[in-house]
Amino acid sequence: MKRTIQLLILVVAISLSGNSFAQKSIKIGHFSSTDLIKKMPEGDSAQVQMQKYMEELQSEAESMQKEYQRLVTEYQAKEAQLSALLKESKQKEIQSVNQRFQEFQQSAEADIQKKQGELMLAITEKIKAAVSEIAKEGKYTYILESTGILWYADESEDVTPLIAKKLSLKL
Repeated sequence: MKRTIQLLILVVAISLSGNSFAQKSIKIGHFSSTDLIKKMPEGDSAQVQMQKYMEELQSEAESMQKEYQRLVTEYQAKEAQLSALLKESKQKEIQSVNQRFQEFQQSAEADIQKKQGELMLAITEKIKAAVSEIAKEGKYTYILESTGILWYADESEDVTPLIAKKLSLKL
């Protein structure tokens, strides 16, 4: 009986130690893409292109704003002398210019984001390729951005559908 218990304990111990050896070790790395981009020639080029693009948009916005201010000043100076029909016409013209200016500002903001995304795409793809190579060479399981963004993960199971099911969501 004592021998059987010792044998059973030995089998359990071996099976538990076998499981710990079978587990894959995890190696995590991290990096700062901001530091890399600052040092990449493509980063400088993208920054120069963005600055030039933003200056062009700013110039156009200032031009539109000057036109609006000119119309308002002109209207205020002549308002007392204008007939009701001309007042209404000038007010509509001022409103139209103001609306175009506001639409331009909204479009400009969207265009700036789009342009920045386009310029950064090639840079991030280059970084992603380098991170992947480093991960494979160094046998990293995960590589994270210093800010917490995951750039590389060893092959793993996507548990998104399981989580969505648990939360009663449809994917």
